[in-house]
Amino acid sequence: MKRRAWGSAAAGIALLVVLTGCGQVQPVALTAAAGAGQPSVQTKEAVHTYTGKVEGIEEVTIYAKSSGRVAKVFRDVGDAVDAGTPLFGLEQEELAASLQMAKADLALAKSQWEEAKKGTRKEEVLYAEAGWRQAQQKYMDVKNGKRPEELAQLEAAFQSAKTNKELAAAKKERIYELYLQGAVAKQAWEDAESAYSSADAQFLRSQEDLAMAKQGATQPTLQALEANVEQMKAMYDKAKNGATSEQIAQFAAGVEKAQAVVDNAEYQLKNATIQSPIKGYVSTKNIHAGEMISPSTQAMTVVHTEKVYVVIGVTEAELGSFTRGKEVDVAVDALGKSFRGSVERISPKADPGTDTFTVKIMIDNKEGALRSGMTGVVSL
Repeated sequence: MKRRAWGSAAAGIALLVVLTGCGQVQPVALTAAAGAGQPSVQTKEAVHTYTGKVEGIEEVTIYAKSSGRVAKVFRDVGDAVDAGTPLFGLEQEELAASLQMAKADLALAKSQWEEAKKGTRKEEVLYAEAGWRQAQQKYMDVKNGKRPEELAQLEAAFQSAKTNKELAAAKKERIYELYLQGAVAKQAWEDAESAYSSADAQFLRSQEDLAMAKQGATQPTLQALEANVEQMKAMYDKAKNGATSEQIAQFAAGVEKAQAVVDNAEYQLKNATIQSPIKGYVSTKNIHAGEMISPSTQAMTVVHTEKVYVVIGVTEAELGSFTRGKEVDVAVDALGKSFRGSVERISPKADPGTDTFTVKIMIDNKEGALRSGMTGVVSL
């Protein structure tokens, strides 16, 4: 009996040595039966758990692109949205008016550009030429002085204006006397006074024209008339030759500038309606109709939860157990359910605050049971 028991013990020791040599040391329990010649080896793998938070696979904070007053909020917390779904809108009246003004300026700039490319119309050239020749003739007339017959005409005009003035003055006095006597209405006296004022003005003009004709033009007058001739000639040449290449280029640049203003106004008007950039659910809403907001206001948050991450921190020693694509179990106590997920992301750098590496486990969530912020326990 002693010899048989020793043989069983020796066999157990030999088995332990073999396992040690293979580098796979497993817990060994020697039971009473083993001492009776019936060895029993029980193994149990260690299970590691990691607690993390559920996050949407994509989460976007929504901001307005410009300041303004909120006109309407189209979506609320919990609403499902698609990419491009309107979330809220700003007041648009001023933006629409700015766009209309910008379009009008663009139309004017294009018209000026087209006219410059076509050149001056024939009737405009003829009009400019007539203006130049008229200015030139006036300069020569003043420079050369009046002819005898012209002086005679001016003298006659002066005498006529003088006579008209005297007659108007006499009539005014006579009507005034009658007005004081009550023989005529006040309107008659006012009409006579107005007629006298006109006759007096005509007399002064005739007197000035006659005096200038007799004295001749002064040097400053001739210089002013000559400068006018040169100016009218330049306008005629410009009309005849049309716009220069430099001027056409300036008009073209004006069109580009006006177009840029229109594009910016259209961009501002389009962005007055803020849309969701992704498909998901509205998770937060911080605005209401009537409020003023700025580009720094966090208006809403949209989270995509058809797939979610469970984010955990893993130490350097444990990081080797995680490889991309490896499947793991995730228990969510809040739902009383477990989900199957796979390792999707592994951070290449440890968090300086915790010295752990971030690992993201992806789980399909088409039914929407998992919500961002829930706690999940990853088993490995």
